[in-house]
This record gives sequence, C-alpha cells and structure tokens, in this order.
Amino acid sequence: MTDSAHTLKHPFRDAMASCAAGVHVITTDGESGRYGITMTAVTPVTDEPPTIMLCINRKAAIIPILQTNRDLCINTLSESQQDIAEHFAGLTGLSPEERFAYHIWNRGKTGQLEVEDALAHLHGRIVSQHEIGTHFIFYVEINEIKNSGTHPPALLYFRRQFKSLE
Repeated sequence: MTDSAHTLKHPFRDAMASCAAGVHVITTDGESGRYGITMTAVTPVTDEPPTIMLCINRKAAIIPILQTNRDLCINTLSESQQDIAEHFAGLTGLSPEERFAYHIWNRGKTGQLEVEDALAHLHGRIVSQHEIGTHFIFYVEINEIKNSGTHPPALLYFRRQFKSLE
C-alpha cells in the first residue's frame, strides 16, 4: 500500500460509513458447502440482463465457496431481521453452520437458501469476477426474483450501526 493510500484508508472508511446502505445476507449452497455472509456492498449494475455486483473482502471465508458453488441468493432484510444480519456478520459467536439453525429457510428454483420474510430474494449465478485492492468483485446475473408482498421498513447500516428506514 502506498503512503498516500494508507493515509486515505481511515478517512475513506469513515466517509463510507456516512452512506446508508441496505443490509443483505448472501447465501450459497452447493459443491463447496453452505455458507452465508451479511453484506451492504450490493449494487445493481444493469437490468438487461438483471445483474448485481457484490464487493467482498478477499479474506472472507465465503470467497472460495462462492468461486466453486457459483449460485447464490441475495436476501434483502427488513428492520425486524436485524438478528439475522448480526448472526451472518459473525457478531453473535455462532459458527457458520449454526447461523442457519436460528431462522426459517426456503429454497429457490436452483436450490439456494432464502430466509423467510425477507423483503426480496434475488437468486443468481456468478458470471464474472475480478480483484481490486483488498476485494473481489463478483457480477451475479439474476435468474429468479421473489419480492415480499408486504412492505415493512428496510434494515439499513449507517455509521457502523444497524438502523431502520422508518
């Protein structure tokens, strides 16, 4: 890391903490096993074909699992699902496998796990990836979408804390 990049690291993180972001749990299940992670770096790229970008730290345990499984589900959480976000962020001391035991799960058409009552479930397959700095960037082409029929407030992450949109 260059001196200027190192000098900007903490102010950059502080600036990004001032950007409210939706909270998602990314789940994958397949050849390399089942795993999930809480994320806010989830961004739409294009709607033709529907594609989402995920930015994940290269040290995250989910990286090699995603690279093998390729299929995943993006679960967009409501304010009542903060406990799910905390479990999959590793804040509660549960093992990666135990995190799945505390919630009700369904499966989409490709067999990926979707947490019950999420605001949306976006199922997809990784179609491309690259690395930049400390992160892997995954491009996920969406092949199944389920939107909640209800409209509770979304769970947000702002200034390093979970918040409600309401």
